[in-house]
Amino acid sequence: MAGELAWFIANILPYITLAVMTLALVYNFVKWLVMPRPVVWALFPAKHNTVEILLGLVKKIFVLPGPRKVDISIWILAMLFHIGLIVSLSLHAKYIFVPSLGPMEYYLGAAAGVAAAIGTIGFFIRRIEMHKTKVDSTFADYFALILLMATLTLGAYLRIGGIMDHEHMWMWVRGILTLSPVDPPTHPLFLVHITLAQIYMMYLPFKTLIHPIAIFFGQKVILDERHIYPR
Repeated sequence: MAGELAWFIANILPYITLAVMTLALVYNFVKWLVMPRPVVWALFPAKHNTVEILLGLVKKIFVLPGPRKVDISIWILAMLFHIGLIVSLSLHAKYIFVPSLGPMEYYLGAAAGVAAAIGTIGFFIRRIEMHKTKVDSTFADYFALILLMATLTLGAYLRIGGIMDHEHMWMWVRGILTLSPVDPPTHPLFLVHITLAQIYMMYLPFKTLIHPIAIFFGQKVILDERHIYPR
């Protein structure tokens, strides 16, 4: 039974996750494209070309000027989370194509996972504090944070503890990518980690969690002066 569950989590659920996430993203993008816009404008300062828009997006992602202007503690937590998650996901992607991590990459990935986990834990504590001041928090707010906390913390622990056999891990990843699944790693914490990660990926296109992807669409609309009606 345990072996069958591990096979489902590691070799079947990834394809379900990809299908759900892709369909939900396509639905959202189509919905945004056909959504009526009675008034079309670009927010100041409007950008003149796509390059300017992309540079503005990079600044928003890596500098987070908005949170910095509002609350420095939120900005620090957001920087820890965003940069940590970006570095961690980048190393995950690199591992898919190059199944090896040097010592620097290994420790950088561990530090990035810890940073992202600390940022998420900080957001969760702040959410609880905000609730005490009667600021509304929904189940979805807590669910997303708890899911992220658990996923990132487990991932950092697995990496720091050197628990996984990287050769076995690469064989499993290659099997998924080539549609030729093999017996997956069966360490319980690894299975919990990838289960939570896949739940998060399926939940991502819904609610506010989609903002890491939606920002590329939304900012293009509100910052591009070409969206202004001709005068």
